[in-house]
Amino acid sequence: MSVTSEAYNMAENTAIDLYAYLTAVIKQAVATYLTQENIQFDIEQLPLDLRFSAQSSFGDYSMPVMSWQGKNRLGRPALPIAEALVSILRDMHIPIIQEITPTRPGYINFRLNRAEVGKAIMERVLEAGPDFGQNDIGTGTRVIVEHTNINSNKAAHVGHLRNACIGDTVVRMLRSQGYQVEADNYIDDSGVQVADVVVGFTLLQRGQLQLTEGNEQLPGESFDYYCSRVYVAVQKVYEEGSEQSQTATALRREVMRAIEHGGEPESGPDYPTLAHDLSQQIVQAHLKTMSRLNISYDLLPWESVILKAGLWKRTFEVLQQRNLLEKPETGPAAGCWILPFGDGEAQTNEGDRTSDKILVRSDGTATYTAKDIAYQLWKLGITDELGIDVQFAFVPWGIQHDGRKLWSMRADEPQQAEEADPKRFGHAKRAINVIDVRQSYLQQVVYESVRRLGFAKQADNSKHLAYEVVTLSAATAAQLGIDTSDGRESYAMSGRKGIEIKADDLINTAIKRMLDVRRQDDKPETNETTAAVLAASAIRYFMIRFNLQQIIALDMDEVLRSKGDTGIYLQYAYARANSILRRLQETGYEIPTGLAQLPEQLEQSEWELLRHIDAYPRRLAEAAEQLAPPTLASYAYDLAAHFSDFFEHTPPIVRETDEQIKAFRTWLVRATVQTMNNVLRTLGFEPLERI
Repeated sequence: MSVTSEAYNMAENTAIDLYAYLTAVIKQAVATYLTQENIQFDIEQLPLDLRFSAQSSFGDYSMPVMSWQGKNRLGRPALPIAEALVSILRDMHIPIIQEITPTRPGYINFRLNRAEVGKAIMERVLEAGPDFGQNDIGTGTRVIVEHTNINSNKAAHVGHLRNACIGDTVVRMLRSQGYQVEADNYIDDSGVQVADVVVGFTLLQRGQLQLTEGNEQLPGESFDYYCSRVYVAVQKVYEEGSEQSQTATALRREVMRAIEHGGEPESGPDYPTLAHDLSQQIVQAHLKTMSRLNISYDLLPWESVILKAGLWKRTFEVLQQRNLLEKPETGPAAGCWILPFGDGEAQTNEGDRTSDKILVRSDGTATYTAKDIAYQLWKLGITDELGIDVQFAFVPWGIQHDGRKLWSMRADEPQQAEEADPKRFGHAKRAINVIDVRQSYLQQVVYESVRRLGFAKQADNSKHLAYEVVTLSAATAAQLGIDTSDGRESYAMSGRKGIEIKADDLINTAIKRMLDVRRQDDKPETNETTAAVLAASAIRYFMIRFNLQQIIALDMDEVLRSKGDTGIYLQYAYARANSILRRLQETGYEIPTGLAQLPEQLEQSEWELLRHIDAYPRRLAEAAEQLAPPTLASYAYDLAAHFSDFFEHTPPIVRETDEQIKAFRTWLVRATVQTMNNVLRTLGFEPLERI
């Protein structure tokens, strides 16, 4: 990036942030230095590690050049390099830079004209408004983010919420960078979990199954909760080792074959229809649950549709034609179609003890991985290139809470008044699959299959965004009646055993806690709507703020804290900033349209807040590029903390008598409100101006 003398006036160039501006200035100085020293070296190969100064006595920003001194780079000692660059930078007479100094062992330190820089930052924020932080780097690039993906057999639990919150935040971050993002919620409605609930209802009808709390749906009990009880009861039957267990297991195989191969039966129960009706009701319940956390989607792809349309069948034929599959005659995989996947063994969640992945079982049913391969090919538009002529119809499912239309994939839907272009969905350049870390091996198999079919670029553009599981803290586990006498810090959940916290239960508890806390603190009671927004913010933030490779121990008290690194703290900071502007308005203060005169100097808390506001576009871009929601969550907390520090260490703006200071700080609060609104919305919050 070339920097002309005109660009040195940052006030006239508000489209870039401080980091980009100073980096450009430094590169110009380095170019001059290389010319003076007659050094032939590519500037882009020199790391520019510009950072906030470790101590305020050094200045506002510092940059080390120690890594430049090696023989394979500039071949000069670090301190003389720093001193020479400082001399060049001083000669450039950059208005916003007040002082430049070198320090040992090789740092360049910048002290800025804080008031002038602050004015430029605030003008940039307020001019951009809701677009502050937005980027167009992804324009024209279609990305599919697949997340949530709950088996359509029972109620969602808190582990599913981590997936959905991560996925939805990634969708929002990528959209902020201009990417055309399709959010897919893949519905596994043909797998063993759905078959288990079908088995459960069949046994109930035969009088061969007993549920805890009674066999009928309880008053006020939602259908997904009822199915959870059925699912747990069926798992107990399988584990009994009795004659009934054998009967139930045989029935499970029969149901799975019927679901996969479809068609109405000549006699006996219509298992495919039962599974379809069951899944439709469960998915509707899941969508309602996720909407409570402000999560929405673009498309519901159904596994049963993928099977019915023949996508897996045609994919299977292509894999066979290209000799990518084998069918062993002996061993544990005898009679199965497998994808050879190297030497050694690998444990999968299906119990396989081989690196060769089974795609089709000996009974002819396809594994999860098989169907995932077919789906991945469709997502990336590879089915068209392979000549796999499978057509899907896309029809409206309904309008979601945020006004976004949700579409549903169908195999043979009759012509409707509204139907999407078949190429509207899929055909992505990148595919991001948000799936927990336990599925890493299976995702590796899927991407390797894409590569072996000859699509290396598409395989490289397939990303498994893995995350660790959610467990229960000892205190929360004890509240659920789990024996915690062994003294462990956390306890794993088990849907099969019914050891879990259902997502709606967590949300309901959070809302109740929000209402109770207000009463206990003798604060004006908040309404149910505000409590629901606070609860959603608390849960979303808790689910994304941890490193994705970190196992979360869910603790109800930790989720709902109003202080510290929590979603509620962010909402309170935003509401406090808005309350300042309201109080100014109530006093009749007219916010100036511009800042003609500036304070002679800024408080450190003002400057720190300004620097963090300025950093938002860059931090958002980094988080989006790295697919790292925790990075954005960390930024949001830092911004809120710096605003709180500013609020606590400066006199109330309403009572300020110095008009220059009052105007500047009012603008600073306005810029804070706008930046916080933007980041909270990207995190999936509904920002609350009042609490």
